[in-house]
Amino acid sequence: MKTSLEIHPGSPAGLGYARLGHGPIPVLVLHDWLGDHGSYDAVMPWLDGQAFTYVFADLRGYGQSIALTGACTVEEIAADCLALADRLGWQRFHIVGHSMTGMITQRLAADAPSRIASAIAVCPVSAAGNRLGPEALAFFASTTEDDEALRRLFRHVSSGLSDGWADAKVRHNRATVAPACRRKYLDMLVTADFVDAVRGIETPFLVVVGDRDPGIDAQAMQGSFLAWHPNATLHVIAHCGHYPMQECPPAFAALIEGFLKRQAG
Repeated sequence: MKTSLEIHPGSPAGLGYARLGHGPIPVLVLHDWLGDHGSYDAVMPWLDGQAFTYVFADLRGYGQSIALTGACTVEEIAADCLALADRLGWQRFHIVGHSMTGMITQRLAADAPSRIASAIAVCPVSAAGNRLGPEALAFFASTTEDDEALRRLFRHVSSGLSDGWADAKVRHNRATVAPACRRKYLDMLVTADFVDAVRGIETPFLVVVGDRDPGIDAQAMQGSFLAWHPNATLHVIAHCGHYPMQECPPAFAALIEGFLKRQAG
């Protein structure tokens, strides 16, 4: 039976979100720097709405929260997520973060360890941030306005997906990400550093990477998430780049739900 998606716009009360399912296991899902909750559209048909309640949150400046402004910091995102969990009546929940919000799973586990049942970090930037040299930083900054630069970035991080996919990703970014927040979140990505706050956190972590992701690989995860979190495990998805929820959605759904059910059971 297909589960319908409920849309909840953001407001002064907090972040907007999309809700899927009404199961007993609550899961808060966060998106990457380049897109809103729609980045998960391809995987939604494969998720178990009877076992889980998924809430796909949009950060300030994205999607259902596109009109919400803010400082665009790690601390603000974590506080917004906890406030959303409070609105939902979730005392304890699971968290999924992709790329930029991989570090938010760590911040939440550090700030509210009693509330985070488990965490899934997908192709994640870690609490050490993503230090970029001047040339790379200039390129990433150019993608906030230059469509062709953004298209090149999407092609680079995928595992050989079509030009049509990259074009669709560019259109989605421009329609769902407020221009004013794009550089602010990039600055957060390249300056964040709260490693000392996350060392030794015992929250169960599943760290997922694709074997064709050119920037975030298994070796990097061994030196960060797995080195810092004693209960972290790594799963490498074959023939996959930076967007496993789009590149291999049924397999991605099975992977994360298997982990979540083990943690909940």
